Amino acid sequence: MGLDSEFERLRKDFLRYVHIERQLSPNTGRSYDQTLRQYAAFCLDHQLRSIELATARRYLYALYEQQASKSTIAQKVSCLKQFGRFLTRDTDAVNPFEGLKAPKRTQSLPTFLVPSEYERFLEAFRTEDTLGNRNVAMIELLYATGIRVSELAGLNLQDLDQDLEYVHVYGKGRKERITPIGSFARQTLQVYLQERRGKDEKEQAVFVSKSGRRLTTDGIRKILKKGDHLLSKHVTPHALRHSFATDLLERGADLRAVQELLGHASLSTTGQYTHVTTERLRHVYQQAHPRA
Repeated sequence: MGLDSEFERLRKDFLRYVHIERQLSPNTGRSYDQTLRQYAAFCLDHQLRSIELATARRYLYALYEQQASKSTIAQKVSCLKQFGRFLTRDTDAVNPFEGLKAPKRTQSLPTFLVPSEYERFLEAFRTEDTLGNRNVAMIELLYATGIRVSELAGLNLQDLDQDLEYVHVYGKGRKERITPIGSFARQTLQVYLQERRGKDEKEQAVFVSKSGRRLTTDGIRKILKKGDHLLSKHVTPHALRHSFATDLLERGADLRAVQELLGHASLSTTGQYTHVTTERLRHVYQQAHPRA
């Protein structure tokens, strides 16, 4: 099949499928869309047939030559394989991209903050105004619940328990989970929500911008970046999620309970945090033991 209007039709059908039937996140949909557009442009530039394994391998080889990261190439492989499965889902045909191999990713420990670093980071946002109260409440909620930045941005007022004891979170694939809110986050939320009342009543988002619109994931990341000068590390919303999980495990929390709180589908995903806690224990041991 050559690169023509048929490929464009298949691309659009696939994106509708992942959005409506698979209910994947908007970020995943945008990533898939970008990959397929890039792949289509590569096929056009080199006058290659698009639905062929050999073409896809040439595309990946070109990415290697451009020194694309392993994670980027792995994402492209995943997208093409998913696209191939979609094309053959109602047939006996073999997925044309099944033979693609993703590069092995380098296992790296996630960035996280120890409690003292978190306190220093939070100080950058303690200002006596509405935006300061919003930012502190937002950061405290991220740290207290371990929710993803997309989940935080998607929170609506009705997702908060009346007494702010729990938050209803809609994760990947619109899977719902209920996460408890700690006392510090609850107090900062109460202050912020008191100021939030009376503003645009049509906007149901918990966290809003100066203009009263829902904060985007990019907007939240930019806000957190303002505290980077206080620490020697870049603090992202995901770093706060890592901090949440690491702190729980270091204080004896059950791994499966942490899995449920994080909304991980697989326990092996949560298991990465055991490497973090083990590494920290090793460091403490080397620093303190006389025969280390």
